[in-house]
Amino acid sequence: MTAGGRRVCDSCLKNNPPQARFRLLEEPEFSLFCVSVYAYEGQARQAILQYKFRGRKERAAGFAQALTLALPPRWQTVDVVCWVPVSRKRRKERGYDQSELVARKVAKAIGRPCRKLLEKVVNNQPQHELNAAQRWENVRNVYLADNKKVRGKTILLIDDIVTTGATMLECASCLLQAGAKEVFCGAIAESLLDI
Repeated sequence: MTAGGRRVCDSCLKNNPPQARFRLLEEPEFSLFCVSVYAYEGQARQAILQYKFRGRKERAAGFAQALTLALPPRWQTVDVVCWVPVSRKRRKERGYDQSELVARKVAKAIGRPCRKLLEKVVNNQPQHELNAAQRWENVRNVYLADNKKVRGKTILLIDDIVTTGATMLECASCLLQAGAKEVFCGAIAESLLDI
Protein backbone atom coordinates (compact mmCIF):
# COMPACT_ATOMS: atom_id res chain seq x y z
CA MET A 1 0.00 0.00 0.00
CA THR A 2 1.18 3.53 -0.66
CA ALA A 3 0.61 6.78 1.15
CA GLY A 4 1.80 10.05 -0.24
CA GLY A 5 3.23 8.12 -3.19
CA ARG A 6 5.50 5.94 -1.02
CA ARG A 7 5.11 2.32 -0.10
CA VAL A 8 5.44 1.63 3.63
CA CYS A 9 5.67 -1.86 5.07
CA ASP A 10 6.02 -3.15 8.61
CA SER A 11 9.73 -3.88 8.12
CA CYS A 12 10.23 -0.23 7.11
CA LEU A 13 8.84 0.85 10.46
CA LYS A 14 11.27 -1.51 12.18
CA ASN A 15 14.08 0.55 10.63
CA ASN A 16 12.65 3.56 12.48
CA PRO A 17 12.45 2.18 16.01
CA PRO A 18 10.18 3.92 18.48
CA GLN A 19 11.84 6.13 21.06
CA ALA A 20 10.14 7.69 24.07
CA ARG A 21 9.84 11.45 23.65
CA PHE A 22 8.58 13.48 26.59
CA ARG A 23 7.14 16.92 26.09
CA LEU A 24 5.64 19.44 28.47
CA LEU A 25 2.31 20.76 27.17
CA GLU A 26 1.46 24.12 28.68
CA GLU A 27 -1.31 26.66 28.77
CA PRO A 28 -1.94 29.42 31.33
CA GLU A 29 -4.14 27.33 33.65
CA PHE A 30 -2.07 24.13 33.83
CA SER A 31 0.56 21.96 32.20
CA LEU A 32 1.05 18.23 31.72
CA PHE A 33 3.51 15.79 30.23
CA CYS A 34 2.91 13.85 27.03
CA VAL A 35 4.93 10.87 25.87
CA SER A 36 5.09 9.96 22.19
CA VAL A 37 7.10 7.28 20.42
CA TYR A 38 7.73 8.49 16.88
CA ALA A 39 8.70 11.74 15.22
CA TYR A 40 5.92 12.51 12.74
CA GLU A 41 8.18 12.34 9.70
CA GLY A 42 9.47 9.91 7.09
CA GLN A 43 8.27 6.33 7.19
CA ALA A 44 6.57 6.70 10.56
CA ARG A 45 4.49 9.57 9.16
CA GLN A 46 3.55 7.51 6.11
CA ALA A 47 2.53 4.56 8.32
CA ILE A 48 0.35 6.82 10.49
CA LEU A 49 -1.29 8.38 7.43
CA GLN A 50 -2.08 4.89 6.12
CA TYR A 51 -3.49 3.98 9.52
CA LYS A 52 -5.69 7.08 9.73
CA PHE A 53 -6.83 7.54 6.16
CA ARG A 54 -6.28 4.27 4.27
CA GLY A 55 -7.95 1.75 6.56
CA ARG A 56 -4.75 0.10 7.82
CA LYS A 57 -6.30 -0.70 11.22
CA GLU A 58 -3.84 -3.54 11.82
CA ARG A 59 -1.16 -0.91 12.51
CA ALA A 60 -2.89 -0.11 15.83
CA ALA A 61 -1.25 -3.13 17.49
CA GLY A 62 2.30 -2.03 16.71
CA PHE A 63 1.65 1.59 17.63
CA ALA A 64 0.03 0.54 20.91
CA GLN A 65 2.89 -1.81 21.77
CA ALA A 66 5.47 0.93 21.18
CA LEU A 67 3.48 3.44 23.23
CA THR A 68 2.95 0.97 26.07
CA LEU A 69 6.69 0.33 26.31
CA ALA A 70 7.32 4.09 26.56
CA LEU A 71 4.90 4.68 29.44
CA PRO A 72 6.57 5.46 32.77
CA PRO A 73 5.64 2.91 35.49
CA ARG A 74 3.48 5.46 37.34
CA TRP A 75 1.39 6.04 34.22
CA GLN A 76 0.68 2.32 33.95
CA THR A 77 -1.21 2.38 37.27
CA VAL A 78 -3.93 4.82 36.15
CA ASP A 79 -7.56 4.08 36.98
CA VAL A 80 -8.71 4.26 33.37
CA VAL A 81 -7.48 4.82 29.81
CA CYS A 82 -9.45 6.99 27.36
CA TRP A 83 -8.84 8.61 24.00
CA VAL A 84 -9.33 11.87 22.11
CA PRO A 85 -12.46 11.03 20.11
CA VAL A 86 -13.12 11.86 16.48
CA SER A 87 -16.52 13.26 15.53
CA ARG A 88 -19.38 10.90 14.73
CA LYS A 89 -19.17 12.06 11.13
CA ARG A 90 -15.44 11.23 10.88
CA ARG A 91 -15.95 7.87 12.59
CA LYS A 92 -18.70 7.01 10.13
CA GLU A 93 -16.50 8.02 7.16
CA ARG A 94 -13.50 5.97 8.36
CA GLY A 95 -15.37 3.16 10.03
CA TYR A 96 -13.23 3.48 13.17
CA ASP A 97 -11.60 5.93 15.57
CA GLN A 98 -7.82 5.55 15.27
CA SER A 99 -7.07 6.83 18.79
CA GLU A 100 -9.66 4.51 20.32
CA LEU A 101 -8.08 1.43 18.72
CA VAL A 102 -4.67 2.31 20.16
CA ALA A 103 -6.13 3.26 23.57
CA ARG A 104 -7.96 -0.06 23.87
CA LYS A 105 -4.79 -2.02 23.09
CA VAL A 106 -2.68 0.05 25.51
CA ALA A 107 -5.31 -0.44 28.24
CA LYS A 108 -5.32 -4.19 27.68
CA ALA A 109 -1.51 -4.32 27.81
CA ILE A 110 -1.35 -2.50 31.16
CA GLY A 111 -4.38 -4.28 32.61
CA ARG A 112 -6.56 -1.20 32.96
CA PRO A 113 -10.10 -0.48 31.76
CA CYS A 114 -10.62 1.62 28.65
CA ARG A 115 -13.68 3.88 28.66
CA LYS A 116 -15.19 6.55 26.47
CA LEU A 117 -14.90 9.54 28.79
CA LEU A 118 -15.01 12.31 26.19
CA GLU A 119 -17.51 13.18 23.50
CA LYS A 120 -16.70 15.41 20.55
CA VAL A 121 -19.78 17.63 20.46
CA VAL A 122 -18.72 19.93 17.60
CA ASN A 123 -17.61 18.75 14.17
CA ASN A 124 -14.80 21.29 13.81
CA GLN A 125 -12.28 21.77 11.02
CA PRO A 126 -9.48 19.13 10.98
CA GLN A 127 -6.47 20.37 12.95
CA HIS A 128 -3.98 19.40 10.23
CA GLU A 129 -5.51 22.09 7.98
CA LEU A 130 -4.72 24.90 10.45
CA ASN A 131 -1.74 26.90 11.68
CA ALA A 132 -0.69 26.94 15.34
CA ALA A 133 -2.84 29.90 16.44
CA GLN A 134 -5.91 28.56 14.64
CA ARG A 135 -5.51 25.12 16.25
CA TRP A 136 -5.91 26.54 19.77
CA GLU A 137 -9.12 28.35 18.87
CA ASN A 138 -10.45 25.44 16.79
CA VAL A 139 -10.64 23.03 19.77
CA ARG A 140 -12.25 25.37 22.31
CA ASN A 141 -15.55 23.95 23.62
CA VAL A 142 -15.42 21.02 21.20
CA TYR A 143 -15.23 18.22 23.81
CA LEU A 144 -17.42 17.26 26.75
CA ALA A 145 -16.42 14.93 29.61
CA ASP A 146 -18.70 12.50 31.46
CA ASN A 147 -18.55 13.76 35.07
CA LYS A 148 -19.85 10.52 36.60
CA LYS A 149 -17.18 8.37 34.96
CA VAL A 150 -14.35 10.87 35.48
CA ARG A 151 -14.66 12.12 39.07
CA GLY A 152 -11.69 11.16 41.25
CA LYS A 153 -9.96 9.13 38.52
CA THR A 154 -6.36 9.14 37.36
CA ILE A 155 -6.56 8.99 33.56
CA LEU A 156 -4.27 8.14 30.65
CA LEU A 157 -5.46 10.09 27.59
CA ILE A 158 -4.38 8.75 24.18
CA ASP A 159 -4.23 10.55 20.83
CA ASP A 160 -2.57 9.81 17.52
CA ILE A 161 -0.43 12.92 16.90
CA VAL A 162 0.52 15.84 19.12
CA THR A 163 1.62 19.03 17.34
CA THR A 164 0.85 22.20 19.28
CA GLY A 165 -0.71 20.28 22.16
CA ALA A 166 -3.97 22.21 21.77
CA THR A 167 -6.22 19.16 21.44
CA MET A 168 -4.56 17.22 24.27
CA LEU A 169 -4.69 20.21 26.61
CA GLU A 170 -8.33 20.95 25.77
CA CYS A 171 -9.33 17.33 26.41
CA ALA A 172 -7.26 17.14 29.60
CA SER A 173 -8.85 20.40 30.76
CA CYS A 174 -12.33 18.93 30.18
CA LEU A 175 -11.39 15.84 32.19
CA LEU A 176 -9.92 17.87 35.05
CA GLN A 177 -12.91 20.23 35.16
CA ALA A 178 -15.17 17.17 35.33
CA GLY A 179 -13.32 16.05 38.46
CA ALA A 180 -10.42 13.90 37.25
CA LYS A 181 -7.69 13.63 39.86
CA GLU A 182 -4.81 13.58 37.36
CA VAL A 183 -4.32 13.22 33.59
CA PHE A 184 -1.33 11.80 31.72
CA CYS A 185 -1.08 11.95 27.92
CA GLY A 186 0.32 9.58 25.33
CA ALA A 187 0.51 9.87 21.53
CA ILE A 188 1.80 7.73 18.71
CA ALA A 189 3.81 10.62 17.29
CA GLU A 190 4.97 14.14 17.90
CA SER A 191 5.07 16.53 14.99
CA LEU A 192 8.39 18.32 14.85
CA LEU A 193 7.23 20.61 12.06
CA ASP A 194 6.94 24.35 12.44
CA ILE A 195 3.36 25.30 11.66
